[in-house]
Amino acid sequence: MFAEVKRMLPVSGDGYDPEIAMQIRAAALDLSRTAEIILPGEIDISVDADSGAVTDNSTVEDDLIITAIATWCQMRIGNPPNYDQLLKAYESMKGSLRLSGHYTDYGE
Repeated sequence: MFAEVKRMLPVSGDGYDPEIAMQIRAAALDLSRTAEIILPGEIDISVDADSGAVTDNSTVEDDLIITAIATWCQMRIGNPPNYDQLLKAYESMKGSLRLSGHYTDYGE
C-alpha cells in the first residue's frame, strides 16, 4: 500500500515518508468514517521514530481504494496548485465508492 501510494505522488526520496504514512491512515479514516466505506483489508503502516523506516503490513490491494487514498495524499502533501481539482476528484471517488454495495456491504 505505502509503496503504491508513494509511486503515485510527486515526491522523491524518503523525506516525506512519515507524512505519507500519516496521510494514508487519515484517508482511510475519512473513507471509513465520513463515507461509511468498509475497506477491503487493513491499513497497517507505521514509521520508526528513530530511523524513519516505514513498515507496511497493510492488506488493502483494491486499486480504487488505493487511488482514492493517493489522491487524498496528493492534495494534503505540500501545497499543490491543483488542490481544488484534487479535492473534487477525491470527493467524486468517495461518492462512487459510497454508492457501491461492494464497498458498503463487505463480508455480509
